[in-house]
Amino acid sequence: MSPLWQAKDEKSWFQALSALGEQYGFDRTLFAVLPRPGMRHVEAYLRFNYPAEWWQTYVAEEFVRVDPTVLHSWTHTRPLVWSSSLFVEERQQRLYEEARYHGLRTGVTLPIHGPKQESGMLCFVSSDAPSSDISTRIEHDLPMLALLRDVAFDISQRFLSNHTESLIPKLTPRECECLKWTAQGKSTWEIAKIFNCSEATVNFHMTNIRTKFGVSSRCAAAVKATRMGLIDPD
Repeated sequence: MSPLWQAKDEKSWFQALSALGEQYGFDRTLFAVLPRPGMRHVEAYLRFNYPAEWWQTYVAEEFVRVDPTVLHSWTHTRPLVWSSSLFVEERQQRLYEEARYHGLRTGVTLPIHGPKQESGMLCFVSSDAPSSDISTRIEHDLPMLALLRDVAFDISQRFLSNHTESLIPKLTPRECECLKWTAQGKSTWEIAKIFNCSEATVNFHMTNIRTKFGVSSRCAAAVKATRMGLIDPD
């Protein structure tokens, strides 16, 4: 795994990760991590070498909402070897057929759960048709693949930090205070008294906050800010 450790940038890191996957018989690799709870799927740190046409279809059809490998990764830590039995619902079956059409036939998903509440997955995928031999080989290699997942995630921290920094809203000290008091259940009138300012001023800050978080209510903004670690309501 030395190529991973020696990687100097994101491109060489992912190339090394993909090359290691190929050594275990996988043609394609995907690495995806949501850096903080409450972030949307589109804000994930994402690196992959899947076919471009397949990814466009995946995004356009919003398959992420029904993808059983994604759903598994949110709530489990154990690896998941792909099989047709995972794709039960109609849209899941369509997802499976589309994936197979684009050469994503057999694979394994290794969930990622980090110390800072990161969540995601590392997927290794083969164009080979599913068979008992391939499943046996994947299960045999699972310990090494899990180790590879842990090493890849550890090294990715430097890239994840830059990605997260670009996503987290930049709040002023006063906006942070407004959010903190909102999270504690204070009204606009109460916050205005605490700040010794007018309610209009508080509402001005709240409007800016909602805009920065892309939400329609101050409560939603406070929840997102808490999940992202921007405020501590206690």
